Amino acid sequence: MKKITKKPVLAVVAAAGIIGALTPIFANASSFGSPSATKVVMNEAGKEVTRYNLKELAKNDPETLNMLLKTQAEHLYIIVDELKLNTKLQTYMEENKDEWERIYNQYYSDIWLEVRFTDEKEEIVSVSGQTKSNKVYIKGIVTKDVTKVVVKKPNGDNIEVVPTSEHSFTVTFASQDTASEQYVTVSAYAGSVLVDSEKVKVIPQAEEEAELIIHSLAVLDAKKGELKVKGIVKQDVDKVVVTIDGVKGEGKVKKLWDGVGSYSITLKNVKGTTGKATLDVYVDDEKRDSETLNIEVINQPAKEEVKTYALSGAAALDMKTKSIQVKGNVVGWAKNSGIKLMVTKLDGKKQEVKPNDKGEYTLKLPLKNLSFQEDAVRLELYVNDKLVKQAAFATNNIKGLADILKREAEKRDDEDEAKDKKEKGKLDHYPNGNAYGFWKKQGEWSKQNAEENDRERDDDARKDRDDD
Repeated sequence: MKKITKKPVLAVVAAAGIIGALTPIFANASSFGSPSATKVVMNEAGKEVTRYNLKELAKNDPETLNMLLKTQAEHLYIIVDELKLNTKLQTYMEENKDEWERIYNQYYSDIWLEVRFTDEKEEIVSVSGQTKSNKVYIKGIVTKDVTKVVVKKPNGDNIEVVPTSEHSFTVTFASQDTASEQYVTVSAYAGSVLVDSEKVKVIPQAEEEAELIIHSLAVLDAKKGELKVKGIVKQDVDKVVVTIDGVKGEGKVKKLWDGVGSYSITLKNVKGTTGKATLDVYVDDEKRDSETLNIEVINQPAKEEVKTYALSGAAALDMKTKSIQVKGNVVGWAKNSGIKLMVTKLDGKKQEVKPNDKGEYTLKLPLKNLSFQEDAVRLELYVNDKLVKQAAFATNNIKGLADILKREAEKRDDEDEAKDKKEKGKLDHYPNGNAYGFWKKQGEWSKQNAEENDRERDDDARKDRDDD
């Protein structure tokens, strides 16, 4: 049995790098085996085979191309009809490097790839053995020249079958209850001549199930909310189910080449919050294998920058101007970005603060006639009307200042009241009646008294002169 290698061959992987650079994965990806990328031809053995166009795969189905190059390197052949070139790709690239590069550049559109598991001397194309429900199933494909297949069971008995028109065969028999490994020998005959023989290990059912999934790829287009899952499985699988975030999608398996099938599933409206998807494979409506898929995310929107906000500052009393001076800075401040800074003064009233472009602010809060409902100046920062930061800046001896201002206010009130009483007491001694007449009369009395005093002084002066 020719095993499918999973180890990349360096030369082929190098080619995958060259080819893969032509287009991003899943760019305009079609399903496996799209009409423009494949064609069915008859090989030299008269059997229908599928060939893959290198250019079309690179352009429209790069994941299939990468899978072919990386997993089927030992079985991959290159065909260029114009050059009559039909040979193994790996060997040709290693032995004819310059010629390969010339062909690659000049005949890029005409290069075809084909997966082959046999050469002209091998008549058994593929064969496998597995157990299921206490039975052993031997399945295989032979060339058209094989007319008879003989399967020798582990106990030595032989079972003889004739290949179908499609050159396939199946042999079934009861499995032995043993812990040891079981092998069968498959012999192919052309008439009575033995043309090929192969020893085949009968793989237990659990081990066979574990190998049903060969290759899987999941890509989520975050912008479209679309998940594409593609892969290859053993051809025994008839249904594949993908589940992500509760959304399920189902795909049928189509033959890719002998013993291998492909599937393609597209899910819409996928959020991809878990970052994982589950792949389940079914054989005859029975779940036989499962795998967790790592999802590659493309077209993912850039994450919004998470802004950090902070308030800093200090408050100080200015006894000379009877005010509080507040200075500080807002980290994360930006004009016209939905950010608002509010201050709560000592009297409990709020007002908006306008920092400069650097987020620096300066406040002068008068203390005259304040009720001092607060013991500190409080700042609040809002972003789109949502409170994100707040801070309180207390001043030294704010309570003492409140007491001083209160005593000063009470002193002013007492002085004003005393002055009012004094003025009122003067008016109580004035006669009733016309105040203007009273002041006028008082002025006349003062004038008469002055004149009498002058006359008295003159009389005294004359009297002194007479005595002399």
